[in-house]
Amino acid sequence: MYTVSERENVMDYKRKSNQQVGGTQASAECRTVVLDIETVALDPSDQKGALDAMSGRVVCIGMLIDDGEVATEIMLAGEDERLLVSGFWNAVRPSDVFVGHNVMDFDVNFLRQRSWILGIQPSRTIDTRKYYTADVIDTLQLWTNWTGNKKGVTLDALGSVLACGRKTGDGTNVAQWWAEHDIESIKKYCGEDVRIAYLVFCRLTYQEPKKLVLNDGQLFAASEVETSAESVAEVSVT
Repeated sequence: MYTVSERENVMDYKRKSNQQVGGTQASAECRTVVLDIETVALDPSDQKGALDAMSGRVVCIGMLIDDGEVATEIMLAGEDERLLVSGFWNAVRPSDVFVGHNVMDFDVNFLRQRSWILGIQPSRTIDTRKYYTADVIDTLQLWTNWTGNKKGVTLDALGSVLACGRKTGDGTNVAQWWAEHDIESIKKYCGEDVRIAYLVFCRLTYQEPKKLVLNDGQLFAASEVETSAESVAEVSVT
């Protein structure tokens, strides 16, 4: 047990730690949106095509939205990429802060580039300036302190060392699941990434994870996702 003085010191340290990464305390006015996307190559024979928006496409967008009270999970997955990307922009708000592992260099950039290619106008801008952005908190950059020393710092490795869990699947399987029209496996894998990233983020910013709201009975088309995203547990597009 802490003494009163020790407890105050711990609380002060947590406040300072949160201030360093900016805007990490979620609220209804400034939600934390943990983001992860799954992509595949447009040409199945192109082994690296999924890593580039010119040669790949989005097949799943996973979001875990912390509004300061609860964490709500939204999964957008299916064959109509336009619906997926539009659904993402419909679900997010101008004041949302995006969180994820390598989310700045990959997920956010890929979604923006695919939006250009598909002719979809985003509902908001996302500042991706390194070091200065208040719109994106990247757990990879938090861990490495922007040193560029990323070797071995995978989400799975961080999740393990921080006791936040490990993934049961492998990203290399997404292309196979896509070829087999196994959308459920893609959603499950993406959902694991989002949940682990959220727990890692909470550990790095000294926060308690919010209760996860899940309602498997609710299914929505991506075009029906409102910006409030109230009580939405899963979005499935087929």
